[in-house]
Amino acid sequence: MNTWIGRPALPPTLHGDPADYAPGERQLLEATRRSTAPGWSALVVHLGDRAAPKPHHRRIARSLLDDSAQRHGGQVFALRNGDLVLLCPSASLRAPVATRPAGSSEALPALLARLLRPEGSEPVAPVSVWPLPDSRERLLAYAAERLADGGLTPLDHAVAETELPIALAAAEARLLPDLLHRQTAVLIGGGGGVRIQPLFREITYAEAALQAQPGGEAMEPDPFMVRHFAARLEERVLAALPGEINRHGALDPASGPPLHLNLAPASVTGAAFADLLAALRTHGAAIGVEISLVEAAADPDGFAQARSLLREAAIPLVIDGVSPLALRLTAPAALAADFVKLDWSPRLARLTAAEQRETRLALDAIGADRLILAGADHEEALQWGLLQGFRRFQGRHVDAMLAAGRLAACRHAAGCTLRQCGERALAVAPAGRLGCLAPAMLDGTAPPRGPLQ
Repeated sequence: MNTWIGRPALPPTLHGDPADYAPGERQLLEATRRSTAPGWSALVVHLGDRAAPKPHHRRIARSLLDDSAQRHGGQVFALRNGDLVLLCPSASLRAPVATRPAGSSEALPALLARLLRPEGSEPVAPVSVWPLPDSRERLLAYAAERLADGGLTPLDHAVAETELPIALAAAEARLLPDLLHRQTAVLIGGGGGVRIQPLFREITYAEAALQAQPGGEAMEPDPFMVRHFAARLEERVLAALPGEINRHGALDPASGPPLHLNLAPASVTGAAFADLLAALRTHGAAIGVEISLVEAAADPDGFAQARSLLREAAIPLVIDGVSPLALRLTAPAALAADFVKLDWSPRLARLTAAEQRETRLALDAIGADRLILAGADHEEALQWGLLQGFRRFQGRHVDAMLAAGRLAACRHAAGCTLRQCGERALAVAPAGRLGCLAPAMLDGTAPPRGPLQ
């Protein structure tokens, strides 16, 4: 499927509410990365460092920080551990803050320190001022620590390792599965008496996670923003997969049907993919690569290099994101990929006679053995595809068929519903698979029939 333009098969609700994705820590980290110009500072009120600050302490600090941000410009970040951070022009921290009741004034850091210090005791919340960009690394480390402590973000920031503290890298590696889901494509009518044979498991990105990133609310009207987010996730997936080999998990490329990765041509020719190839050769594991038609057209030279590299490595190449209209207006067969993935649309069943001829000519140019019908979410899609000669399908209706087969064979099926089995198979994160007593069947590493061993 076209990961960064189309909708994934897994409903976003399966991945939790985007409001739970540590927005304060995430946004602080992103803002710090962009803070390269001089003249700005970070003011940190360490409310989380002290035991049980009074509720009014946080209200006072938040009110003062919000007022400063509105008057002088800047942004306030409320973190899960209770800390508050203000990114603002440095001059605003040196300027006096008018205290309305008395008419006196003092600078914001001093005012906060006084208000948060009970008489005769240490401050409730130490106040730190870190000028940028001199203290940028310190603020990055601080944001990374808060992110790791919360352990709730499924977002990938793709910062260079010279900028990214070790704590953040560890947190993102641990939480990467929350960003992903997978879907199995099948061959219908295969030989050997097998009616439905799994072909591969495509790894895609959860739309809810992409929307939760800064700017993600513009994802649907702005596919370029989505592509930007997805490109950053590609790097993390490629870096994580070598460590998943032979772990028998949802992302293990050495067990079950081959994994298919959605990548841009530049990712295929990059160093991270070369490292993954070396690990795959060592363990005899197999993957496939899917490149969207839009990506191939946007970077023809890069696509040609990626195709040659994949062909030399004996890795199947799939052109995906081919709409019914693109099928007729372009020539996907000319890209010489191993497979072409056509996105199902109900309109395919209601084409005019001229459109049917054009579609038939395009399908024949590709060849039935190289076609995959994606988005087969309803029986109508399978019926149309089978009539047109398709034997390879992917979609929610296929997911339900696979789940029904697992339930018919699984000795633990009495405790599961068809929907639960289907959703657990789509999930990559352990939380999404919780409750399954036969994970090997979810991953396709156990026989589809008979009692589990």
